[in-house]
Amino acid sequence: MEICEVKGCNQPGQRHHIVFRSQGGLDFKLNYKYLCPEHHTGNESPHKKKEIDLRYKREMQMELLALFFEDTYTLSQIIDLIGEDKKKLEKKFRKVPNVAGLYKREDIVRALMGDRTY
Repeated sequence: MEICEVKGCNQPGQRHHIVFRSQGGLDFKLNYKYLCPEHHTGNESPHKKKEIDLRYKREMQMELLALFFEDTYTLSQIIDLIGEDKKKLEKKFRKVPNVAGLYKREDIVRALMGDRTY
């Protein structure tokens, strides 16, 4: 069982999608944050406070930029780095610009952030 990731909280955590699936988020480790019920859906949660939601999204974006530090990657390399299902990533990246199967770092991060940057 995962513990809430909010500093000072030691309650059991629920899996929270930082980029919600409804926003184009996928199921990979960097898109999760474990939060106790209060920090997940309570008054001080990303579902109720836009600034908390944006902070988590910016943190994830910075983690993706650190993970993808080269200029370009193949789809296989992207799959290896984030551990997402191949079929889901193929579908996600169908509309992402590429040159001879190479995707630019910025386009990869934007796609994994639900086609937005923060």
